Amino acid sequence: MFGKMKEMAVQMQMMQKLMKDENFKALIAHPKMQELIKDPEFIELMKTKNFQKASSNPRIAALKNDPELLQLMAKVQMPQI
Repeated sequence: MFGKMKEMAVQMQMMQKLMKDENFKALIAHPKMQELIKDPEFIELMKTKNFQKASSNPRIAALKNDPELLQLMAKVQMPQI
């Protein structure tokens, strides 16, 4: 039980730090990312936390190969927790 609570707390800390990163904000604000975030299929896929399955999703795979998004992703500084 405490393991899950600790994991959730770490995820919250990471998200709070990411939301302060201007590069992350630019990535999330990109129209292609906004379209994905609002997609019900993507939302359900993220709820499963099956990131291997998510990364093999054709829409997500296409975004990972998008030159414009790759530039934005490269600028994001992943927080240290």
